[in-house]
This record gives sequence, C-alpha cells and structure tokens, in this order.
Amino acid sequence: MAKAIQQIEKELEALEEQVSAIAQNLEKLYQEYVEILGTTLQQQLIFSVYQICTHEYPQAFLELSLSQQQALQKKMRELGKEAQEHLKLGGEVLQSIAWEESEEEETSDREEETEETNFNPNSIKELLNNQPSEPEENSPENVIAWLNLQAEAITMILENVSSNANEILRQAGILPQEFPKEMLDAAVRSEGAGSISNRAPGVLHLMLELERKNKSKKSDEENEVIQLAIVRLRVAELDFSAPNLNRKRREIRTLEQQLHQLDEQYQKLE
Repeated sequence: MAKAIQQIEKELEALEEQVSAIAQNLEKLYQEYVEILGTTLQQQLIFSVYQICTHEYPQAFLELSLSQQQALQKKMRELGKEAQEHLKLGGEVLQSIAWEESEEEETSDREEETEETNFNPNSIKELLNNQPSEPEENSPENVIAWLNLQAEAITMILENVSSNANEILRQAGILPQEFPKEMLDAAVRSEGAGSISNRAPGVLHLMLELERKNKSKKSDEENEVIQLAIVRLRVAELDFSAPNLNRKRREIRTLEQQLHQLDEQYQKLE
C-alpha cells in the first residue's frame, strides 16, 4: 500500500512539472497573442467605423463639419489605444478598477473611470471571485481558471470597445437616434439573433422593428422596419483576419488541450 501511495505521489509530481512547463509557455504565448491582438483590434475598429460612416450612413457622415469628422476619428484612435493597453494587462484589466468605496478621496475618479470604461462592477467582482490573477504552475485546475479569466477579459474588452464606439457614433449623429445605448449594447452582446449577413467584419447588421408613433388603432399600417449597422468586434473575427494572430491562437489551443488531458490524469491520481 505504501509503495502504491509513493508511486502515485511521484506521478503527481511528474504531472505538476508538465503543468508548470505548459503554464509558462501559455503565459508567454498570451503576452505575444495580446500584443498582436491589440494592433489588430485598432486596425479593425478604424475599418469598421469607416465602413459604417462611408457605406452605411454616408449622408450623416457628410453632414458633419471637417472639425467634427476629425474629432470623431481622434476619439476612435484613442479608444483603440486604450483597448490595446487593457489587453496588455490580460485578466488583470478586470482588477485595474478600484472598488473600495471607503476611500472617499478616490471616489470621484473611480466613478469617472467606471463610466469611461463601461465595466459592470458586480460582474467583475463575480468573475474575479476566487480566480487567480496569474497561473499557479503546480495545478491544472488553477491554470485552466487563469485561461478562462484571460478569455473573459478579452471578451469584456471587445464588448466595451464596441459599446463605446457605437455611443460615439450615436452622439455624433451617425447612427439612428431612435435606438438607445442600452439596445445597442444588447445587440453587441447578442450571439447574432436578428442579424443579417455581414458585409464587413466588425460590423453587425440588424433588422429592427420600430413602432410607429401616433399610429391609428384602425390602421393596418405595419411598424417601421429599420436596418441598423453597428460596431461589434469579436475575437473569432479578429483571429481570422490576421494570420499571425490565428497562428498564436492555434498554439494556445493546442496547449490548452494538453492541459485538459493532464487535468483528467491529475484528478484520477488525486
């Protein structure tokens, strides 16, 4: 019995060494991945906004003055740079916002940051609860949790960028004013329900029904159907658009599969 336990302990140690090596490789790969992702995101954001302004709502864009057009472009560039910095932090971006309300001198700054980044404090707290900020190299379960945190962070950052970009376009008068920010945000988070075939990556096309105002009860006139095009950046589209990014994603996925296999062995040995 003692020999059997010792053998199991040796096998666990060997697995932990493999997991440690995979964790180190994953951390390095993610740093390289998000570096390329940040650059790709900035390019895709500018392209998506260009498509919306020149192909979807050209008249609204042309009605802007030159200074307004330049201000719009500047805001989008700044938005892309901010997102790139958040991506470099990986899952730690979710911890970059301080939530200690007791520190009164920082309350106003924190509120401005919360409004600017459009993060939900409750969802962030829930996500970070008992999650490691970096992979612990001796446990497959902890490394998997770290991977999930990175994926969640990337998804939230892309949704936040898309939401802010759409709000900038809406406030500039490019997007139709009938649809509030909350509705646009819901469309960004959706899995494509109600969408029609996309004509450009990073742009979501929707067919939305708008109830006519002052509609007569006796009228058989149908509600107005409006086509809406908004920015929606998704990691799968970004991966597909950049060969280097796609290659890094495949390398990460391969290591992730190996990690899950080791986790199964680890659980059995435990």
